[in-house]
Amino acid sequence: MEENIKVANLSTCGACGHALHTAFDLPNLPLTGIFVSEREAEKPHGHDQALMMCRSCGHAQLSSVLEPAFLYGGHYAHRSSASHLTPSSTQFITAYLDRMFGDRRFKRILEIGCNDLVLLNKLAPRAEAVVGIDPLWIGKELPPMPDNMHVVGSFIENVDIEQAAGGRPDLIVSTHNLEHLVDPLAQVRRLLDAATPEAVVVMEVPDCDAMVQNLRFDQVFHQHVHYFGLSSFLRLVKEAGAHYVDHTYNWRNWGGSLTVAFSRNSALARPEPEVQRPSDNVLPERYALFRKRMAGLRDVIEGIPYEIWAYGAAQMLPTFAYHLESDLGFLAGIYDDCPKRTGLTYPTIAARIFKPDAQTSMTEAMVMITALDAVRPILNRLRDFNPKQILVPSQIF
Repeated sequence: MEENIKVANLSTCGACGHALHTAFDLPNLPLTGIFVSEREAEKPHGHDQALMMCRSCGHAQLSSVLEPAFLYGGHYAHRSSASHLTPSSTQFITAYLDRMFGDRRFKRILEIGCNDLVLLNKLAPRAEAVVGIDPLWIGKELPPMPDNMHVVGSFIENVDIEQAAGGRPDLIVSTHNLEHLVDPLAQVRRLLDAATPEAVVVMEVPDCDAMVQNLRFDQVFHQHVHYFGLSSFLRLVKEAGAHYVDHTYNWRNWGGSLTVAFSRNSALARPEPEVQRPSDNVLPERYALFRKRMAGLRDVIEGIPYEIWAYGAAQMLPTFAYHLESDLGFLAGIYDDCPKRTGLTYPTIAARIFKPDAQTSMTEAMVMITALDAVRPILNRLRDFNPKQILVPSQIF
């Protein structure tokens, strides 16, 4: 890890402000989302980390956070338009907004974490003005946009929200952004303060309850500081001085994503669902089971007598390799359909990325799916190549 990367240690819960206890340690956890031309095994690419848990609301969060300007700098690879999940996840959110609001037209919609504007373009016809805020656009030229659209390149923490939005928004939307913020409670309060009194906030986050249930602890990584379940999200809404309006789940996004709608307008309030916070022992117990499963997977791989290829050059592959305790040097290579990744590799992984074509043959090889949030589409894709065997590391998908 470069010495100039600042680290902030977190001691209180980002959902309710109470004390935290350590659920499990993640020493030298690697960075994710970085693709390079040559492996950089001689350089440090990890940072000591731990997953903490709040005894009051059951919220989970990292023990420390790396400097956001580093995490989301020029090497940050995630783009909504390039993700296989984006079309269905965007459709899910827009359908949810249809169900919640029908054909209502808003005066001003604000999207926090608009990335490369996929959802913001869908929101544009719903309002007189739509505004997006995302550090992706810091110092960059914006693409052509509808006349009613405006984008601010910045971290939400660094802007005057009402000024950036050009007025008070009456709908605020955020998908898979809140978990990245160091102090989500403070930022939700700021958003509510900047919005109209009757405004509704709709936020989608990865569902921690699903992650724990499905033993997907490879989804714990440096960019996601917070891990919300329904109990901790409802607590955050209360602490922010707002009221629960509605919630839903998208089980086909990130293994399970939670969307919550809330507002300071008491006329919109609905009874909260009854939910128990997770027990203090659930994280360490399930993590121990996950580690045991990964050890079993190593044993299976060691017994394979023929060539093994991977399919899916996922941004999260370094955390999968970390828990497998392997640099994946046993792979013949990693197939991926994204042409921008062809020929590249990862700083900590000893396998190169290839784009399959009509001449690619997998009939004598085992193919291990390594994009664990894309198992279903990859299984369909593998029909074109008829591999000898398919290994799926995650048992729930």
